[in-house]
Amino acid sequence: VWDGEPEGVYVPTDTGARITALTDTETFVAGAKYAETLKPFAVREAELDLVQYGSDETKTHRKIKHILGAGYHDRVGRLLVSELFTVGAGGWSGFPSHKHDTDRLPDETRHDETYNFRFRPNHGSGLQMLQREDGKPGDAYHIVDGSTICIDTGYHPCAVLPGYEMYYFTILGGLSQRSLVQYFQPTHAYQIETIPGIKDMIAKFK
Repeated sequence: VWDGEPEGVYVPTDTGARITALTDTETFVAGAKYAETLKPFAVREAELDLVQYGSDETKTHRKIKHILGAGYHDRVGRLLVSELFTVGAGGWSGFPSHKHDTDRLPDETRHDETYNFRFRPNHGSGLQMLQREDGKPGDAYHIVDGSTICIDTGYHPCAVLPGYEMYYFTILGGLSQRSLVQYFQPTHAYQIETIPGIKDMIAKFK
């Protein structure tokens, strides 16, 4: 997770695969429902789509490594797979608060999302927020190294404690299309204009 770059293999629907590790490794298996059987392919380090945005001043500094990113738009059904890092120690991710739980184009798409978290040092921890209704209190989950969170509805920013780095492997599966359209919570949406590079980041989830 923390050393080296990720690589991947796309295995189509109704296709078997065997994973053999020749060195110490960590493997994530990601998937999303899709009716068609497409062609398999590998994703190597040089083919990753890298994005870095935010700033230390806004506590939003983040790095994203898209494994199945925009370059594979027509080759993987409705699946998006990425690694996300908070840059530096402490800070927020997924802010301004946004959701993607309803198909209502052009404003929003339905994409279910799963996170698996890691922290450095590994005794670090963080907070995953989930607000399902505007103007009402939501839920907050204490996340530790190895925590998995599945998000189906609501606004969902997360944060890491000061002094720790946070990583999360993220899987997005679209209901009707692959391109993600995030709906930013109206009370916080203006802050898009204050976070360097965030508009480029939004455009990469295609």
